[in-house]
Amino acid sequence: MRELEQILETWNEAAGRGESGVLATVVRVHGSSYRRPGARLLLTSGGRRAGSVSGGCLEADLARKAWWLTDGGKCVVRRYDTTSDGEIAQEFGLGCNGIIHLLLERMESGAFSPLSVVEPVRRARENAVIATVIASSDEAFVKTGQRWIQYPGGEIQTDLSATGLCSQLGYEALGVSREKEPRIFSWASSGYAVDIFMEPVQAPVRLLVFGAGDDAITMVRLAKFIGYETVVLDGRSHLARRDRFAAADRVLVTSESDPLGGITIDARTACVLMSHSYAQDLAALRTLCNTAAAYVGVLGPRKRTEQMMVETGVSAQNEFGGVYSPVGLDIGADGAEQIALAVIAEIQAVLHRRRGGMLRDKVGSMHGSSIQSSEEIFVRPNSCPLDV
Repeated sequence: MRELEQILETWNEAAGRGESGVLATVVRVHGSSYRRPGARLLLTSGGRRAGSVSGGCLEADLARKAWWLTDGGKCVVRRYDTTSDGEIAQEFGLGCNGIIHLLLERMESGAFSPLSVVEPVRRARENAVIATVIASSDEAFVKTGQRWIQYPGGEIQTDLSATGLCSQLGYEALGVSREKEPRIFSWASSGYAVDIFMEPVQAPVRLLVFGAGDDAITMVRLAKFIGYETVVLDGRSHLARRDRFAAADRVLVTSESDPLGGITIDARTACVLMSHSYAQDLAALRTLCNTAAAYVGVLGPRKRTEQMMVETGVSAQNEFGGVYSPVGLDIGADGAEQIALAVIAEIQAVLHRRRGGMLRDKVGSMHGSSIQSSEEIFVRPNSCPLDV
């Protein structure tokens, strides 16, 4: 979501100056790659960039070729081979052992684009699903780049005219939203075949920092840097001040009777209790144990947290996934900056269901699940009727 927000901001500025753009999206990966499906890069005619689709080598090539590849408003899928024998490896001296497929599409002011989901998702804090045609056996029937979007609340917008396909996309979107992973949906019926890249767009992670001490300033800065929405909550008005937390989205003066200050907790919310006040942390923990928070970490000694859990009746492993205390990954952290790094790294690991260990010790794919399939399109035909 953070990348989409940055791209939208850059595009709005470019469109306001009357510029056009090219949006590149990673839609399929075979083997290893720097970015995964759903990564995006915006190039503007004014020379600005936002986002990324690689470590830098593909961006340079796209800056030279993307404009003529999409000349006339064409949407195309360009294949980059970064294996040791591939064309990219030979040109740039790389050997990433992967093949990357990028969808390239022209951006014009007012055009129907994936950027339209950013504001609704951010506002509703609910998932959207974007489905984009990346290959078709008959371009007269369905064209590359045509799109179907399900917004938060269920509203559908599409430029596809095949009603049967659109109905099936609604069914497939349920799984994409539930699994929170992109996928390729392949459809074949009555001689037609289509490959569609489907991706969920989730609300940004919201980090609630309970405590407005000096160490919380660093926590908020780092969280905001990586794209989290940040809220600082503290009952001490002399600490919970906007001038101390310029990076935060919100700074709230709360009370022990209402430690959330009206904030709604959802499954994309992480909480860190670091007020250094036993009474404030206890009140926050008592409230959070009945929410859907994805992560609750408590700064301080283990015995302190155990005592709070006894007083609140919270078990070590409860309905919101457990209390993380001592908080943070074991990286030898010392000082506010390193502790913030350890805590946010743990939050990231928990949200992505990872153990947080060293990648060199990981068996199998570094990225876990990904969109990897054969070179052929239309790999999973569906026999349901297709209404054109």
